[in-house]
Amino acid sequence: MPEYLAPGVYIEELPFEGHPIEGVSTSTAGFIGLLGRGPVVLAITSFADFERSAGPNRSVDLALAMRGFFENGGQRCYLSGVGPTDPLEAGLEALASENVSIVCCPDERNFPNAAGIMAAYCEKHKDRMCILQSPQPVVPDSSHQVPVHSSNAAYYYPWLTVTGLDGVTAVTIPPGGHIAGMYARTDSTMGVWKAPAGVPIIGVKSLSTNINTTESDVLTSRGINVVRSFPNQGVLVWSARTTSEDPEWRYVNVRRLLIFIEQSLRQGLQWAVLEPNGPALWENIRAASENFVSALWRSGALMGHKPEEAYFVRCDQTTMSQTDIEMGRVVVILGIAPIRPQEFINVRITCQTQASSVSSRP
Repeated sequence: MPEYLAPGVYIEELPFEGHPIEGVSTSTAGFIGLLGRGPVVLAITSFADFERSAGPNRSVDLALAMRGFFENGGQRCYLSGVGPTDPLEAGLEALASENVSIVCCPDERNFPNAAGIMAAYCEKHKDRMCILQSPQPVVPDSSHQVPVHSSNAAYYYPWLTVTGLDGVTAVTIPPGGHIAGMYARTDSTMGVWKAPAGVPIIGVKSLSTNINTTESDVLTSRGINVVRSFPNQGVLVWSARTTSEDPEWRYVNVRRLLIFIEQSLRQGLQWAVLEPNGPALWENIRAASENFVSALWRSGALMGHKPEEAYFVRCDQTTMSQTDIEMGRVVVILGIAPIRPQEFINVRITCQTQASSVSSRP
């Protein structure tokens, strides 16, 4: 304590003893593409940066996907380049240590079983989600199904026609790079809990196939996210479904919100490792976790008019056994009510005629 020599009011600045949890980044993408060499990982912050770093042997699909990523709001990505004989797994594993949350392979059609490999990779790492692309050409008929069922994968159709690298010719490419940029833009402007859909995709001249409402409804019900062109609105992604068959994990934003929460808690609670395992630690962990999800609720990420309707956090002797405590394990149980997309708006119209509004008389 300082020594006070005269009466008066004294101000002390005290350090905050809490442990606030900060949200992890969700907008960094990891691309795997053909570079003519590899495996090599490049950190890219602009399309000009890509052109300088990638070299002349990169594929056209990769180059235009990278341009589309930055056009649509992406700010940072990692490029895992592979050679023509390298397997897709080599490119994916080269990204394992990088802090990415969106995975996409613009050259997906060049790798056998790319969808299954990418989905399995994302499920294994638990901190990222992959954008899958339809083959080309595909027609919207009964044979068009998602290639894999996974809550860590989202599948998009059709392809996009964009201006080529020469600035003149039109080129039709898979949509993944543009979609990844739209994910990043939605995250930064609205939050990872906002469904990445219903906003314009920038830099698109037309679509390889124009989908009508009936076709869109059928494809969406199968877990296919349809890209559509609307008069006076532009080109929009018209759904935000994962390819999972589990209704709990139907929506892209729900899966990505849970990844965001899990990874933020994992990183933000590192301070608790090796602390004495007792009630004081449990209360500090509970308070830090509750403050984090409370901030999400206030930001509009969770349902409920009151905190107790939106989330709960428990960390006490009801969440762990004596064996857990003796083994040095702390168990936190967190429940949330995520916001799901409002896909269907029902308007009920009742037409009351004059006759029906007049009561009958004897």
